[in-house]
Amino acid sequence: MQRFFITSLLFTSILLNLEGQEDTLWDLERCIQHAIHENLDVKRQELMLQSTDQDLLQSKMNLLPNLNGGIDHQLGSGRVLDRGTYEWVDASVSQGDLGLQSDLTVFNGLQGLNNMKMNRASYMMNKEDLEAMEDQITLGVMTGYLDLLRNKELVEVAESKVVVTMSQVERMEQLVEVGNEPRGKLLEVNAQLSTARLALTQAINAREIARLNLMHVMNLTGESSFEIEEPELPDPSLVEIPELDSVFQKALEILPQIRSAEYGIETQQHYLALQKGKRSPRIYARGLYYTNYSDQLINPRDPNPQDPTMDYPIQTQIQDNRYKQVSMGIQFPLFNRWQVQTEINKAKIDLQDAEYLYNSVVLELQKSIQQYHTEAVAAMDNYRSALESVANNDEAFRFAEERFRVGTGTTLELQEARNQLYEATSEMVSSKYVLIFYVKILDFYMGRKIVF
Repeated sequence: MQRFFITSLLFTSILLNLEGQEDTLWDLERCIQHAIHENLDVKRQELMLQSTDQDLLQSKMNLLPNLNGGIDHQLGSGRVLDRGTYEWVDASVSQGDLGLQSDLTVFNGLQGLNNMKMNRASYMMNKEDLEAMEDQITLGVMTGYLDLLRNKELVEVAESKVVVTMSQVERMEQLVEVGNEPRGKLLEVNAQLSTARLALTQAINAREIARLNLMHVMNLTGESSFEIEEPELPDPSLVEIPELDSVFQKALEILPQIRSAEYGIETQQHYLALQKGKRSPRIYARGLYYTNYSDQLINPRDPNPQDPTMDYPIQTQIQDNRYKQVSMGIQFPLFNRWQVQTEINKAKIDLQDAEYLYNSVVLELQKSIQQYHTEAVAAMDNYRSALESVANNDEAFRFAEERFRVGTGTTLELQEARNQLYEATSEMVSSKYVLIFYVKILDFYMGRKIVF
């Protein structure tokens, strides 16, 4: 009973350890999300997006009328204008003015409307730039993730080489002990084991460098036991490479860098229209509400203004002295030292530059897709050749090992067969990940989510 309890406890402990290890594993989606969330350039671009959103809001508010109020109170003595008789008198006075004024631009060549449209296009351009930045981070994380997976598998290949060589050392030790083989052959096999261990050490170092590179892309600090999940990758021989033209046409429709360049053209078009609108007359409307007060004013309701006896409270003065006005006007731009025309010419240049930028982005995209497609096709051919090479070298190694076991083969022949098998296996592993990498990039350009 006690033995059963101990066995159950050990089994439960192993399960808990495995579950804890699974919780700490980073899959590709988690790596991408962490990299995007911690990237400082993304945070800055988000601030830029917030700033352009405020510009868009303000451009909308600028289409509304404004409203301003003012209060002015003066204390003075000497020769002042009597607000009751409009005569200049010598007196000490305490008086003030207060009022509201509203202005509305009725028409100014649609400058306000074009400014709003320009800011909306600028906001969308920055939004697409943010998405393009996140896409670049996604591709960078995928590159580092696959590179780490590749180096982890190369470590396994190097470990298998060490295991095979150790078994050959053990067999040679037995043969030397019974006198069937000279000690010189044992020394040669031990030297081969040292070489295999060196290759394993180099593979482990390459794996750790790949791990650090991925952590740097993710801005992951303070993580002492960073381990990625090893997904089940698709069979490279069954991977389909999409058609080049279909990838390019789909990328033109969905990629954020293309849409950003399109919004850049739209932004400059509205900016040019805004500058042209400055040639137009400005029609405006104005509303005014005004009143005043003074301690020198005589109450008009007083029966004897020459000898006033009634008080004239400030509240009553403000009520009596109200003045309302609505006006409209028009301003003509006659001569502004060629400033408007200069701004129009510069806006045309900026629009042409935005069109050049769009063409440049499209051309760069086409070159990248062509390169990735060519690399994918080449990787497919390399993988198929590597598979055949691994199969042939495996047979050659088994034949050399059998000859070495029966004493008809030399240590040098066995070492050469083992090294060729190791190199062929390493090439097969590398070409597999290269093929998956380029196919996933092409899928990404077609709007497909990167999953394994």
